[in-house]
Amino acid sequence: MSAAAGRTYREVVFDVRRLVVFREVARCGSLSAAAASLSYTTSAVSQQISALEREVGVAVLVRGPAGARPTEAGRRLLGHTETILAAIAAAEDDLARHGSAAPDVLRVASFASAAAALLPGAAAGFRRVFPRVRLQLVPADPDDGVELLDKGDVEVAFVTEVPGEQSQYPSVRTVPVYDDEFFVVLPPGHRLSRLTEVPLADLATDDWVVSSATGTCPDTRVFQNACRGAGFIPSVTFRSEDYPTVQGLVAAGLGVSLVPSLAAAHARPDVAVRRVAGVRPVRRVALATGRQPSGGTALAALVSLVCGVGAQLACSVPARPFSVA
Repeated sequence: MSAAAGRTYREVVFDVRRLVVFREVARCGSLSAAAASLSYTTSAVSQQISALEREVGVAVLVRGPAGARPTEAGRRLLGHTETILAAIAAAEDDLARHGSAAPDVLRVASFASAAAALLPGAAAGFRRVFPRVRLQLVPADPDDGVELLDKGDVEVAFVTEVPGEQSQYPSVRTVPVYDDEFFVVLPPGHRLSRLTEVPLADLATDDWVVSSATGTCPDTRVFQNACRGAGFIPSVTFRSEDYPTVQGLVAAGLGVSLVPSLAAAHARPDVAVRRVAGVRPVRRVALATGRQPSGGTALAALVSLVCGVGAQLACSVPARPFSVA
């Protein structure tokens, strides 16, 4: 008898609701935050996670005072979860559209850093479950993306929001994807570059370089709120249309900056990227749609896949900062 023939296999039947809850806990970093996002009680979220762990026979989360993070088994399950949820959506869509023509293009408006970090993994999974639907990327900053969405020129758009504030896009529905932490960017040899975490108050007298790429919306408000919370009004000496240029200006010694992790992921070798000490500034990356995506549609599958990528990315944040000088 072969070794394979002698094994005993345990059938695992996944409850889709529990996978959705697990993915949201991984994205939010705590049971209470996931409960608020899903409009559940924390107790209900805890019960769903416990039931999921009984189903798979292994712990998927490490719970502690600082929140909850996936175990190694949980990270592996998280990778499968987005595929499972998208496959279910594809099956529902196939049955719902039986005998009718499928839409052949799904247009996605996105700013550069979100497109680079969140879209590729989701697009690969999307192609597997919707091979006949082509994704078309439309480069657009959040404000422009919502305008395209309102006009019907795209089906979904990446936007940014400030957690805890009312959305500035009342005409659309947003689904949270990833809480994008801001990092301090310092020029070479800066007096604080030796620190692994930098108190913002210690930068009160520095000149600042900021991005104006998103106008007056979330990035600017996150920056202003962070400085205000640290007790100072920043002296802004340069503004740029994009974060790569911001990093270049910092490298040239023209000031310091706050840059979101998606934009700092490929930091220049001649700047120092450090975490903010204390309360860390965060913007929320979200997907905006003109309506609630119907279950089983290509749009619902894409939203689910992007949320899965966001949850996986959230698990990697403690491995940062990225650099360097």
